Amino acid sequence: MFSISPRPGATLFACIVFSTFLSGIAAQEKLPTFGDKIDVLGAMGRTDQDFADGLALDLFSPKNRTLVVKQNTAPLPAQFVSGTTGSPFVALMNYSYIITMNETANDLIAKIEIPFDLGNLAAQGVNPSNTYVGTLAADKQSWVVNDANRNVHISENNTRIIKMTSLDGEFMLLGRTTVDTTNVFVQYGQGETRVVNMTGGPGIQEAEFVDGLRFSTQAEKPLRMNVDIVNGINPATMPANTQSLNSFAWVVNTSDPNVRVNSRVNVPFNRAMLAALKSNGTSPSQSLMVARRALNATTEKFTPIPRAQQTVNEQPEDRIAIQGLTQLDGQYIIMVV
Repeated sequence: MFSISPRPGATLFACIVFSTFLSGIAAQEKLPTFGDKIDVLGAMGRTDQDFADGLALDLFSPKNRTLVVKQNTAPLPAQFVSGTTGSPFVALMNYSYIITMNETANDLIAKIEIPFDLGNLAAQGVNPSNTYVGTLAADKQSWVVNDANRNVHISENNTRIIKMTSLDGEFMLLGRTTVDTTNVFVQYGQGETRVVNMTGGPGIQEAEFVDGLRFSTQAEKPLRMNVDIVNGINPATMPANTQSLNSFAWVVNTSDPNVRVNSRVNVPFNRAMLAALKSNGTSPSQSLMVARRALNATTEKFTPIPRAQQTVNEQPEDRIAIQGLTQLDGQYIIMVV
């Protein structure tokens, strides 16, 4: 028996070749990180780009472009969310992504995908089905979510925004800590389960009640709000030549009426009831206004909110939008003029 010992030079050469091969693989597998410039294919070629922290961008562009993803370690707090219902929301990551393309691009077919960690979700009481990718609003006061463009891929532990035509913006992974996993609506009445909790600060929070009454509110301090339905409108409390569309008033009370707010309220109306009162076919835009009076008023007349603050949004929405309310407490009705 005998063995052949490899020549030292051959062994060294083999090691160098193998090391070079491994280095090539490592270079191919290295993923970009924050601040790296990413080339975007043109001619509607697919750019499918993963990043070192798990972010993934998938897009088609009609022309060659570049993009950069940066990290924002001090984003708007996660509790300020608009575009959906239910609360509270929490951040599922401690930073947000700011995506910038080298030029304005509104002609893309794109999606953004952010992974979530199941252990982190469990620790914060978030069901994977309640994960969202929020987009910072143009006014920077809320994270906007859109259920129509949202896709949760539970088998791959990620959440996406799909149907995007532009990628410029700021994005963050959010979670809603509710048991319900679809739209969440608030019930009228008193009690802890019927309270809307608002966080004081620079952002906007939204809440929608079971009939479509919706509040979008920025409050300077933390605030709690309940809304009741009170039946019975005394005709003597109506302005001259008007009547109430409904037989009830929405009664809004907060934990501190002195807290200054900036709120938009969308008040739903029933056009069938208007048709019953106005058989001449008068449109809601011509005949409906929201009026209010003090929270504990009994004989005080209702006063119309200035017309300039009201917009009647007809079908399919059928709601009256009231802008710029600085105080919420009071009784509200829809007035037929």
